[in-house]
Amino acid sequence: MPIDPTEDPPIKPGQPSEPPQESPPGSPRPEVPPPMQEPGEPPRPEELPGRTPEELPVRGPQGPNTPSPATDTGNIGFVADSVPRCSE
Repeated sequence: MPIDPTEDPPIKPGQPSEPPQESPPGSPRPEVPPPMQEPGEPPRPEELPGRTPEELPVRGPQGPNTPSPATDTGNIGFVADSVPRCSE
């Protein structure tokens, strides 16, 4: 049983279709006055500051010191032959 598609009504030349009515009628973006500012109050920022965390991280107890890469002398005195290796 075939389904017949719904047909669009024929377009009548010279009679444009009416746009849908606005709900509520009027301007989509009404004029909004700028917020009032109290005398002596500092001006409001144009942009809000970024979000800051509620709690700042607390530094933990002092752990073992790691050598600074700037002053670390590396492996001076390291002999590669003194390290045990796996035999293949």
